[in-house]
Amino acid sequence: MKALLLLLLTVSFGLRAEERAVNYCKDPQKAAEWEKHLTDTPEDPLIIKLYALRVGLCKMVDEGKVELKEAIRIWDIEHARSVNERLLDEMKHSRKRTL
Repeated sequence: MKALLLLLLTVSFGLRAEERAVNYCKDPQKAAEWEKHLTDTPEDPLIIKLYALRVGLCKMVDEGKVELKEAIRIWDIEHARSVNERLLDEMKHSRKRTL
């Protein structure tokens, strides 16, 4: 479980809000990394959500339905939310009841 938490903290959509945004949606290595994460943890709802979000945002950027910077913003918000959710779950499950 801790390895998965580390994964969520280190794995990114590949899009970063920089001065010149880079679209890593077209990077085959990033796509392969996400395929592996999904294959390794096919029942993890947070990985499924992030994978689906990445695929959907990439498709929308490719089709010109969403600007790259907006996709980056959406990803950053949802990725952070997912990491926080996982951290809270980890904290709840690791607490020892003393009463």
